[in-house]
Amino acid sequence: MSFPNPLGKPKKLLIITSSGGGGLIQTANAKEQEARVADPYLIIVRKDVLRDWMGNVFGRFCSEMWNGAQMKGNIAALRFVISAQYIFDYFCWPYFFLRALCTLFKEDVDQVIDTQPLGTSAILKALRIYNRKRNKNVRLQKVLVDLPTKAATHFFRPIKNLSKKDRPYLQLTTIAPLLDEGQTAEDFWQTNCRLSEKEIHYEDVYVRQSFRKFQHKKRSAQDFPVFVRFKSSDELRLMKHAFEKGALAGSVKGDEVHFSISPKDRLIAVLLGSQPASEATFNYVKKFIRIGQEESSPDRLCHIFVFCSEHKPHEQSLFRKVADFVAEIKKYPKNVTIVPFSFQKDDCIAPLFFRSDLTCTRSGGQTAMELMCVSTGEMWIHSEAKKDPEQKEDLSLEQLLEGIPGWEAANALYLKKVRNAKIVTPETIVSIAEKLFQSKTNTNRSAHPIESMA
Repeated sequence: MSFPNPLGKPKKLLIITSSGGGGLIQTANAKEQEARVADPYLIIVRKDVLRDWMGNVFGRFCSEMWNGAQMKGNIAALRFVISAQYIFDYFCWPYFFLRALCTLFKEDVDQVIDTQPLGTSAILKALRIYNRKRNKNVRLQKVLVDLPTKAATHFFRPIKNLSKKDRPYLQLTTIAPLLDEGQTAEDFWQTNCRLSEKEIHYEDVYVRQSFRKFQHKKRSAQDFPVFVRFKSSDELRLMKHAFEKGALAGSVKGDEVHFSISPKDRLIAVLLGSQPASEATFNYVKKFIRIGQEESSPDRLCHIFVFCSEHKPHEQSLFRKVADFVAEIKKYPKNVTIVPFSFQKDDCIAPLFFRSDLTCTRSGGQTAMELMCVSTGEMWIHSEAKKDPEQKEDLSLEQLLEGIPGWEAANALYLKKVRNAKIVTPETIVSIAEKLFQSKTNTNRSAHPIESMA
């Protein structure tokens, strides 16, 4: 239901996104929230290029192939899918074109925002025809979901190959790029997109509105409230079995569990993407508990919130695996609290990221922007790299980056440069994680509270 616009006919916005990757969806959500704030009378139509345009069967297969590789931490499969993108675009071009054309004419849109990399040429061709027939001048606002680095080829290659007639109808929206030494922004965009910097629309990080509430906010010396929602009684039962072993008390209010974090306590958020790598997530939990067993000082409490994807009763999910593991430990470290949680809205994740002394995440573009917007703590970027049993020395930076898909590896380097992020695996965190338990939080710090530990 839409309310009548006192200024006349309401505008209509088409948002194109894809279910092949949580970051694409979340960026679409951020842009939708931003658009509604700017124009409360705006009519918004959303289309998922995989689920809506490619059909439920084939589209679901494509999205599940990508998301499944994410959950397994299969870097080779993720790289293969990205390398085959241009083949997919080539064979699906007519389908993307017809679907986009039909949508544009049916919905009679005034604006188009696109947060995914597929079918760029086909969508622009349809947009040109639509503009000519309807006497409009609608442009395709292509939002670069990943950070602007030279490795974001899945977004850049289709733009670079656009015809001269298509280019004027594209507006690339992004944040400032990561430049090589001696490189200018003009050089970067010409090399990667064949666009002038004048054609680039720079924005602040595009995040959902809940994150905006914490942007530039300072940490206080007061107890800080965080919460997580549960979707079933079984999920609540498992969650309580885990966090009640520790020292953090939780109170149930409706479908939420609320916690109050003391300023002297450590808070860690482990969130390895919208489709978290199950084995790695579980290994981080085991490692943190082991470190807690070795450092048992009761006044150095550490609360670890662990994203475990979706949970279904009676299934052996990651959520159940983590909760059961914690519940069954006999000599459990009372200074450590594990809180497993499933999919949450941004109103839960934003305060969690803001208060965390440490976040351990993947380096997807949307996650990176959310962290840059609100994080006041140390950032760890997860790598799937494995140490050779015969290798004595630590993993090098190059080896760690091999465990991250190329475009996300570049995102990781971006965060390493601008926020001193560390690239880690469950096997490499011991020495730096111990400092979380051994040092007290300085509650007067307003940003980067762990940097002094380096």
